[in-house]
Amino acid sequence: MGLKLASTLAVMFLFALMYAVVFVIGVWFLPSNLFGLLLMIAFTVGIVLLQYGISPLIVGWIYRIDWITYEEYANRYPHLAEAVEKVVAIREIKPPRLGIIHDLNPQAFTFGWTKNSARLVITDGILHYLDENEQKAVVAHELGHIVHNDFILMTVVFAIPLVLLTIARWSYYTARFSSFRSSKDDDAGSYIGLALIVVAVVSYISYWIGFLISLFVSRIREYFADQHAAELTENPNYLSTALVKIAYGLLANGTKKEIKQKQKSSVRALRGLGIFDPKKAKDVAVQTMDKSGKVSKYAVEAAAGWDLFNPWAKYFQVFSTHPLPAKRIQRLNEQCATYGVPIEYDFSEARKIKEFQVGKSMAGEFITDLFVSKLPTIVFVLLIALSAVWIFGFLGFLPLGTLTTINTIILLWAIGFFVMGFGVIGRTSFMYRSGFEPNNVVELITIINVSPVRPRPSIIEGVIVGKGIAGYWLSEDLYFQDNTGLMYIDYRFGFRLMDFWWALRRADQLVGQKVRIQGWYRRGPSPYFQVDKIWTESGKSFRNYSKHMTYVSAVLFFIIGAFLFYLWFTVP
Repeated sequence: MGLKLASTLAVMFLFALMYAVVFVIGVWFLPSNLFGLLLMIAFTVGIVLLQYGISPLIVGWIYRIDWITYEEYANRYPHLAEAVEKVVAIREIKPPRLGIIHDLNPQAFTFGWTKNSARLVITDGILHYLDENEQKAVVAHELGHIVHNDFILMTVVFAIPLVLLTIARWSYYTARFSSFRSSKDDDAGSYIGLALIVVAVVSYISYWIGFLISLFVSRIREYFADQHAAELTENPNYLSTALVKIAYGLLANGTKKEIKQKQKSSVRALRGLGIFDPKKAKDVAVQTMDKSGKVSKYAVEAAAGWDLFNPWAKYFQVFSTHPLPAKRIQRLNEQCATYGVPIEYDFSEARKIKEFQVGKSMAGEFITDLFVSKLPTIVFVLLIALSAVWIFGFLGFLPLGTLTTINTIILLWAIGFFVMGFGVIGRTSFMYRSGFEPNNVVELITIINVSPVRPRPSIIEGVIVGKGIAGYWLSEDLYFQDNTGLMYIDYRFGFRLMDFWWALRRADQLVGQKVRIQGWYRRGPSPYFQVDKIWTESGKSFRNYSKHMTYVSAVLFFIIGAFLFYLWFTVP
């Protein structure tokens, strides 16, 4: 592990160092002409190609992948080998290298250089929680990325915004440094500097547009891979039900009687932790499943209601590489008629469930969430705006007649920093509210009016079944299962170095242990549970201080405000 860590950090440091050195040389020493810009663009493209070349090697270093031969894979999982063989024969490509990550977090991914040098990896969680048809659909989705050559396509797509960002940075810093090296009376130099600033602004705006377009293309490629899975399995529902388990964590396997028996056994195992209510657990299976033993339509539609109707979902969709699960399932549903199969989950009742829970509109909650989360930033921007108004002498147009001295501006900023400090405290109280109550995964997943800012304080009990990022040995997060489903556990100490230490020393030790977790259920774009406290079956407990660390910025604001008040008293 130590060698892997050293290798990974060394590679990251070399990339950063090389980029910084070459960028400084390109801006400062090269002439401010087209040659210097072209050289910087060529360097950026070279970095992208280098990352493309070594990324598969890095993935092999940082993930614990058990590579197995194709023959062994076919013996263990003949239904999955059948899917691979079919694609290899039809597309005339080389079989991908196949690997397993021994982690119950149900994940699958593929990587490589081309479709003839691909690696396809699934976790034990895919094999454990999904039935054979769902497993085949997941593998078919990943094979879709391989046959579509998404490795190359997405490398090119994401390289374009990086080139635009390089142009923006080069133009800005060249204009800035050139102003120091040119004469004050050099009008031509001034015009060139102004032109470079314009180029920098336009390029930076273009970078953001290009970045958003790149994310859009990435989401389209996911839809294509989903379509490939539907074609290969000839039933889009297989991937839909797999997504319900992977993305929403909703589980139900076996008959109603069998699940109830499992529930009773799990409750007896967890009763010693002292929170889970055995009486409540009797009805959990009924909530999670229908009469056929499948995940209930209500649970799925309520979980999908967040993707479909919560304004936060639209916000996250824009900045995501993957479509939201409900959107993917809707696309898969459109293909069901082609294969003559009925739709498994049509979301026909999702709107009614949403309206029953939160009413017709969630815009008010969304605006409140944004205001609370950005309150210190809003105050800071207002302070800058008011100061700018005073500096540029526009007081005649605004009722700010008292802002006539620098002393008054100092007072304004002093009050502003205190307001920002109280804003941080208010935001923390809103985002880390108390009132923890026992809950389970299915009840949390079906809550529509939650967000990253508006949580549901809860206590859950179950077993840690894997790491938050399956197979990644630096993952500080965990994966949890209770009697109703799966949940991503977000461990945020509040200080990055402590997260790193937790990943190295504690996270692996918790896998397989029965735990009680107190924290905040949040959503956005995937469901997750942020840790406050963890108690283990062995009697150990772990505390997270992310809530407390937020007060550091409040204290800092109060200190700055107090200093400005001191200046206000002392400046004549």
